[in-house]
Amino acid sequence: MKRIVAAILLLALALTLCACGRKAENASAAPTENASSAPTLLSFFKRDKEDVSVSSTPASEVVSEPVPETPAPDLAAEAIALYNSGDYAAAFRKASEQADSGDPAIAAILGRAYYLGLGTDANSAKALGYLETAAKGGYPSAAYLLAEAVELGKGMRMDEAEAARRYIKFVAAADDADPASFDYGAAMCSLSDCFVKGKGVEKNHSLALDAANKAAACSNLSPFELMALADFYNAPAPNPVSKAADEAGALTVETARKVDAAKAESLYSIALPGLQRLAAEGSVAAMKMLGDLYLDGKGGVQQDYAKAMEYYLQAAEEGNADAQAQLGYMYQNALGVSADYAKAMEWNNRAAQQGNAQGQAQIGYLYQNGLGVTQNLDEAGRWYTRAKESGSEWAAAKLEETEATNPHASFEAHA
Repeated sequence: MKRIVAAILLLALALTLCACGRKAENASAAPTENASSAPTLLSFFKRDKEDVSVSSTPASEVVSEPVPETPAPDLAAEAIALYNSGDYAAAFRKASEQADSGDPAIAAILGRAYYLGLGTDANSAKALGYLETAAKGGYPSAAYLLAEAVELGKGMRMDEAEAARRYIKFVAAADDADPASFDYGAAMCSLSDCFVKGKGVEKNHSLALDAANKAAACSNLSPFELMALADFYNAPAPNPVSKAADEAGALTVETARKVDAAKAESLYSIALPGLQRLAAEGSVAAMKMLGDLYLDGKGGVQQDYAKAMEYYLQAAEEGNADAQAQLGYMYQNALGVSADYAKAMEWNNRAAQQGNAQGQAQIGYLYQNGLGVTQNLDEAGRWYTRAKESGSEWAAAKLEETEATNPHASFEAHA
């Protein structure tokens, strides 16, 4: 019996061990149905690595979209636009922001501003360097102002030979001037002046008129160029004996006829508001020109000697030789005031000491006629000679007249 119970117990133990073995085998060999899709840390690393290798580009090959840049302001264009509009003070300020840039356009504006007093106080010494840069950069008007500076000794030593050379250089540059350039009108105005006065070229009225007409067609002339052109058209018309004589400068003058009086008056009128604005800003040259308009009643203003003297006095006290000579003229000829030869001599002398031809000639006239001084034809001749050498054709004619009536054989000019 005991043996039967032991056998039964052994059989039961064997069966139990067998079942446990099958469980363990099944657990290790049979994965769950979703095991292949279950996420693991390794699978995440592997997926990220594959994603990068497919979608990313090495940094050295990345081409990024360009970031739009704000364009740098074209200060030269802005300054030119302001200059062309007649706002010279704003043009000067804008150009001054790039004063050291070496840009010929900027230099042209600054050179003209300092030399002519457009938008700032006139200062020939400051103007010269800018004018040189502008002239080398292809702006003919700058070359003309440099020639004039040498001729008159403005900001540099006076040198007639060097001035002549520079005028020749200007004429050559003006012949090739670009009509689209902002200084074309000024260059043509100056070229006309050269043909009228024989600066760097032979006198030739036909060519002077052609250049003046080109200048007058420009819409951006400064009041100073407008006045110069108006004076040209308002002058007596030359009457050439022949075309050959015209080209040689052999002209007679028809005093009864002007070059173009209507065009002159139109240009004076256009210049007037610009001159008034510049005078209000302190331009001495503009004050003098306003005096001219009121003295003769040009440009749409009524003749007003008191107003003319007011403007002349403002400019004369600032040292403007032309205004000083005009004051001498008014006192000498009793225009709006009683004749006062002492004051006439005072103002004429102040102008003459600056080399002003009108002032020198008017002193000669006082001595020739004994006005406020003892009549002295020798002294008159000396002053007329100085004025002639300074370019006064009127003085040249008076010199011949004085020599004809003077008992002395000749005059000795002195500085």
